[in-house]
Amino acid sequence: MSFRIWLEQLRNVRGHRPLWPVLLGAALDSEFQRQRSIDESYKGDVFKNRDDHRLDEGEKEERLVAQLYRLALADDGCLHLGSQRIWLLGFQWPTQGGVGEMGRRADLVGLTTDGGLVVFEAKRENGDAPIIAIAEGMDYLACLLRDKNFEKILTGFNAWITSRQHPVPNGFNGVVPNASVRPTLVVLAPEAYYSGRQARSIRGKDWPLLAAVGDVFIPSVCVNLAATDFRTTTLWLPSTPEKG
Repeated sequence: MSFRIWLEQLRNVRGHRPLWPVLLGAALDSEFQRQRSIDESYKGDVFKNRDDHRLDEGEKEERLVAQLYRLALADDGCLHLGSQRIWLLGFQWPTQGGVGEMGRRADLVGLTTDGGLVVFEAKRENGDAPIIAIAEGMDYLACLLRDKNFEKILTGFNAWITSRQHPVPNGFNGVVPNASVRPTLVVLAPEAYYSGRQARSIRGKDWPLLAAVGDVFIPSVCVNLAATDFRTTTLWLPSTPEKG
């Protein structure tokens, strides 16, 4: 059925929109739904309370996201992307178990004001191309949204919210994780990630198009590409490289 569905989706594209994002988005969406529906869960706790986690120095991705989480914790608990505020719940959350899947963790996890789950897939300046980051982040997001894993997130969230000393950010009072709300994936990287290697390489220079279609690229997931210096809680849209 997938080919027939995709054919209809391609034929319904109007104007001068390129067709390949439609097809790729449909394929990613189909796999996201399949992964999400699998009746498996991580063996241990999924919601990890990192409020008092020791902060190591360094440039590894896991240390950079820990630093960003700690900065948000010292402020209003949120990251800011344009007008959107995303309440951070934790970092380095396990998504899958088993010997072959050890170390598969969501870099940063947050909530939108309507309870939608947000996963940040962080990359350093020389990291994988954005489309690879999107596929990796969707894998983590789908696993977190599996029924059994999401139940563990709700249990952990309720325990976390009642025991922590940090206040709930303004606008998030009464907000709880809601699996029925469209989730969000944010590829998070330094500005140089977008303007350097990814702007020059054929494997990554299509990122401006991915950013432009992010909200409609994958029907089940809102995709954003964001830049950060990992030193402030304000994120921004990366600058599109000039065509030369």
